[in-house]
Amino acid sequence: MMRMIAGKYRGRRLATVPEGLRPSSDRLRESLFSIVSDAVRDSVWVEPFAGSGAVGIEALSRGARQFIVNDRSSESLQLVRRNLKLCQVQRGYTIHQMDAFVFLRKLNEPEIDFIFLDPPYRFGRHEKLLRTVEKLPGLKRTTWIILETDKRMKLDFIPEELSVLRTLRVGNSQLVFLLPSGD
Repeated sequence: MMRMIAGKYRGRRLATVPEGLRPSSDRLRESLFSIVSDAVRDSVWVEPFAGSGAVGIEALSRGARQFIVNDRSSESLQLVRRNLKLCQVQRGYTIHQMDAFVFLRKLNEPEIDFIFLDPPYRFGRHEKLLRTVEKLPGLKRTTWIILETDKRMKLDFIPEELSVLRTLRVGNSQLVFLLPSGD
């Protein structure tokens, strides 16, 4: 059973994830947020692949100002809405339903602090995804780009315009923390 780990919604249980959806584990979320630490406070957190919404709701729980979430699946978005309701989140989020690439091209947020990318592990378009992200108008030199992949994935698709700060393996997953290289 998944739950909120820390912050305002700490301990709240999340809805059971349907078969076929691979949510970010409690342990992975705990590791992620121990790395980004206090930088999440008053931030704008963007997720093009909503899944259960647990990561973005955890960001809100820890003080993020805004959670912008997207998924093309209505079932995933129903799960996100259910989890927002279970945590009694009243505000600070917007929900979109479209393809992740279309969402990213339409995203008009002036300043993005975090973008969490958790596509399906067999996604296969990671380089295109990162190249789309690096062109976002709201990207700053300090924007954290966090990519979750299968732990066995080689990172030979990372564009030169992005700098890898750190990689972390947790269970069957790996988190890749990136920053725009800047001028």
